[in-house]
Amino acid sequence: MRITRHALLIAFPLLLVGCKGTESIQGTPSELTSFRTLSSMQPFITRSLTPRTAQEQFGTPNAQTSTGEIVLVYNVEDSKKVSLGFPSLDGQILFARLSDKSGASTDLQILP
Repeated sequence: MRITRHALLIAFPLLLVGCKGTESIQGTPSELTSFRTLSSMQPFITRSLTPRTAQEQFGTPNAQTSTGEIVLVYNVEDSKKVSLGFPSLDGQILFARLSDKSGASTDLQILP
């Protein structure tokens, strides 16, 4: 009995460390992530885009805010990121930006 208790005391912290980093993942990662490119996204970045339609079109975002403005972040080619900003869960798009790995960003055109 004593060996089992000691084994659990050693194993439990190791199991917790192994789970670290998965707390903020929401939903099932999309298979589209590996094939997503800026050029494949641009035709769908229109004034009528909402967070729901963005997720339907582009898949689960790689990151997203949970308070205030809704920002969905999608990884694209060359370690770049497309950020889509919305005023609320039902609101239409406010901005679209492309960021590179250095942190420099440029605004993307929102189509009519």
